[in-house]
Amino acid sequence: MKKRVILILCVLAVLLTAVICLPFARKIDTTVTATEYRFNDPAYAVEHTVVIHGHDTRNLLGYGVFEGTFAVSGFESGQEGWSFRVSFSKKSLGTAFSRRPSGEPCTRDLFHLRADRDWSDFAGLIMEVSDKAGHTSTGTFDPDTGRFLVSGPADREAAVAKAAALFRKDPYWYGVFQGQPD
Repeated sequence: MKKRVILILCVLAVLLTAVICLPFARKIDTTVTATEYRFNDPAYAVEHTVVIHGHDTRNLLGYGVFEGTFAVSGFESGQEGWSFRVSFSKKSLGTAFSRRPSGEPCTRDLFHLRADRDWSDFAGLIMEVSDKAGHTSTGTFDPDTGRFLVSGPADREAAVAKAAALFRKDPYWYGVFQGQPD
């Protein structure tokens, strides 16, 4: 009898681990309004339309990838033919990479992004990119003066709170958003 109970508990533990750790794919096909803000200018707010198409493959712990398009109106990476990949792992909480229509990978516009499972809520950091000779570019981000993009209409207080909640697993960026004026 004890062996049967132990066997059942082991089987349940394996099944529970599989449910928690195996990724589940979700098709994402949505268009939302998002607003761009500056860390150093509480009055700055620019609304964008964001079209998101792709597959989010994350497990119940939130680790996995999104692959598809994340087209922000007015952003270079929002043009036709660009693709987008975001990795959600312990080492890279929301590291985003774009791929030009030519297939060349690059980091452009958004470089760090957090999103909920259905992509109705997201927050991203916007890189300042300088193009160089020979089709190369350099990107920088200054947390004192940088820009960020948050889903939803213009409401800085709500946007900062949403961004802080989405970045809560990343202590550095969580702290940056917690220190923002409302």
